[in-house]
Amino acid sequence: MTSAPEQHHEGWRRLIDAAELTRFTTEALRAAGARHDDAVVTAEVLVAADLGGVDSHGVARLRRYVEGLHGGDINRNAVPEIISDKGSVCVLDAHNGLGQPALRTAVDLAVDRASRIGTSAVMIRRSNHMGIAGWFAERAARAGMLAMVSTNAVPQVAPMGTNEPMFGTNPFCYAVPTARGTLCFDGATSTVSRGKLEQLDRLGKPMPTGWALGPDGRPTTDIPETVQGLIHRKGYALLPLGGGDKDHGGHKGSALALFIELLCGPLAGAQWSRHTYQGGEGGLGHFVFCIGLDALGDPEVIRAGVDRLAQEVRDGTPADPQDRVRLPGDRRGALTAARQAHGIPVLESVVADLDDIAAFVGIAPVRALTYET
Repeated sequence: MTSAPEQHHEGWRRLIDAAELTRFTTEALRAAGARHDDAVVTAEVLVAADLGGVDSHGVARLRRYVEGLHGGDINRNAVPEIISDKGSVCVLDAHNGLGQPALRTAVDLAVDRASRIGTSAVMIRRSNHMGIAGWFAERAARAGMLAMVSTNAVPQVAPMGTNEPMFGTNPFCYAVPTARGTLCFDGATSTVSRGKLEQLDRLGKPMPTGWALGPDGRPTTDIPETVQGLIHRKGYALLPLGGGDKDHGGHKGSALALFIELLCGPLAGAQWSRHTYQGGEGGLGHFVFCIGLDALGDPEVIRAGVDRLAQEVRDGTPADPQDRVRLPGDRRGALTAARQAHGIPVLESVVADLDDIAAFVGIAPVRALTYET
């Protein structure tokens, strides 16, 4: 097995076949107590993140799920339940189960309703971390939907005007079908996610100034202290998109984060970020919105129009002659194809953690090939 050009990064990595990584992740979740179907979808979402280069949200996060299931902090027997149903709008109670199965249920429900009546919105309460939003939005887009998906999270982001972490990184995600697949954007409403900081730390790379604040309200670039401070709620904070001042658009990033907080917190009947993971439950909220293309016109005409718009942007004159113009998802799609063909490069420190998880739940370790970059 040879490495693809995109895999030459700093540090030790192991190449792991996507199917093998999915098998291992599924087995680890099953051994920790998850039902088979719940383990399958959770593993698929985690490995999809690694395939697309979103390593911060991939199997590096497996431990939190395994320990949560094993220790009872995540309800292994939870089945999402419709608790409010007003036709095109539904609310689900996830009963403190895994976030991925709950959000998949919500997406499929929204797609079904929108297919019949044109549009649908589904809120989820009492859930847990659900991985990358893009997996769910693209699921809906492949079914012929314009889809939006979002979630709140633990408090890590300081709204503009305060140094106090109140919002989650609150991703905003949309996906739309095209004639050649899906066009999908999935990004945090903070300047950076905590997972990205953890990934930089594993790689031994520095954090730029302007991403985070210490408890004294001053900028910090100490990644380990910042990560631990965010995890243990010690006053460290990430900054919203645009940073902490109006001149660079921080008020816009802050307002977008608030919008997601409203959708996934009080409007969903869930905890807002500042009150999540208290009292033994995650308490997170998720939001799904779908519009069927056939409610807007001829789906094939719409798909073709999306393709033409996308290609016009890609054909724009690049600001850097050595680069090319990309749309959301272009890099992720290329990485996914390369990693499917050549294997997923997983940091040695993450592989060591997977080995610890295997020993903890009593399964065979993941099979991998080692190489040095």
